[in-house]
Amino acid sequence: MFKIERIRRIKEILKDCGQIDVSSLSTLLNVSDATIRNDLEELEQEGFLTRFHGGATINPPESKEHSAGTSWDNMVEYDKNKEDIGVIASKLIREREWIFLGPGTTTYYIAKALRERSNINILTNNFGVAGVLRDVPNIKVLFLGGQMEHQGNYTIPDDLNKELHNIYLDKAFFSIDGLDLHAGYTLSDTAVYDIILTVMERSRETIMAVDCSKFDQRAFMKVGDIDLVNTVITNVNIPDVYKRYFIEHGIRAYTSFDLKPITF
Repeated sequence: MFKIERIRRIKEILKDCGQIDVSSLSTLLNVSDATIRNDLEELEQEGFLTRFHGGATINPPESKEHSAGTSWDNMVEYDKNKEDIGVIASKLIREREWIFLGPGTTTYYIAKALRERSNINILTNNFGVAGVLRDVPNIKVLFLGGQMEHQGNYTIPDDLNKELHNIYLDKAFFSIDGLDLHAGYTLSDTAVYDIILTVMERSRETIMAVDCSKFDQRAFMKVGDIDLVNTVITNVNIPDVYKRYFIEHGIRAYTSFDLKPITF
């Protein structure tokens, strides 16, 4: 089979299946795993798919405007508070660290702030993160495959524990839907709950990125109390009662680009 025909068949298969592993493709197309990996790399550069360890997942459908060169910025509603959090978060990441960026637009803004950096390794299941970093040559991105959650624009691995077996991360960044003194960190999307708790177990440090609109809010499912993590990134204009809580409980809460924790 010629390469042009093989590429066409890979696209057809991924449009039907959503994702597939390298060994299955090599069997179906009667070529070596190395040939399939080269084809997938070419299709990833084209923007058709995102590779993960052992396979690939098709990227979300793009509009004609987007395929003509419109960036991910036009797919995400601009939010100055989240943009500021992204810049602060990027300053907490050191070269050669392995970082997990979870679902949500807040972590997308962290990825945006990392575009000018180098020697950073990213593990994610967030299509927005993968999309904004896919053309950055000095940042390595590994994508977790699985069932696609279309509304949240992320994947849910079939067996997250298996996917993360023997993997250790320096930092993991997550956002949530509500933060309340009594209810703690809460989520609306229950599928993200297992992702947060499983990744936390494999991370040296977990950091919550919480924009100011999430304070005094409660969502459907509790993830943990406010002292679940020791580091929070937020905006300066949060209620004083939370600032006081962070200080009294030894939680580092960053609200400015110079990385000075909250003080009164």
